[in-house]
Amino acid sequence: MYLTATKPRPGDPTPEVIEACRRGDARALDAVFRQQSPALERLLLRMVGPGADLEDILQQTLVAAVLAFPKYRGEASIRTWLARIAVNEVRQLMRRPARRRRAALELVADDCESDAPSPDSIADQRRSLARLFHHLDAIGPKKKLAFVLTAIDGRSIEETAALMGASKSATKSRVFWARRALLSRARKDPLLRDLLEGGEVS
Repeated sequence: MYLTATKPRPGDPTPEVIEACRRGDARALDAVFRQQSPALERLLLRMVGPGADLEDILQQTLVAAVLAFPKYRGEASIRTWLARIAVNEVRQLMRRPARRRRAALELVADDCESDAPSPDSIADQRRSLARLFHHLDAIGPKKKLAFVLTAIDGRSIEETAALMGASKSATKSRVFWARRALLSRARKDPLLRDLLEGGEVS
């Protein structure tokens, strides 16, 4: 399945920089990864949840991107292309035995946020995310990723399907069953139930 090309975002790498990355130019790769890493880190955080070895997963994703760059032909924006690599890395991670988790959750601000969240807001977000990912870990990895990419990361069903290499109907089904399983598991958790029932899935 091919990812459809998107309009360049402000600050996207120029064709010359992309070509240098394909040739393995270290300076060009460093510039692109420095620019794209914050968004990539936010995506990984939303997929793997609290306590994961986020820095290790980010580094694995960037190494995979370096190896794949010679085959990048611009079918998608660089951000979307890197997102698909990140999804593949997380899927591989989920196939491994249970991961050792860190206790702290590092919250990463969105591009559009201008005001720092209050300490109470951060605490509430941490509690909500910890509860959500506790239940997410109990469902299948494909359902978990489909749900996270749509309900948490805000991507459309079409984009999620492309990132996961799945059909639109299969992705819709995964999101539906993930939400149903989570709501069933969260019946005794009012805060988490409100979080799930209030979210909109494309």
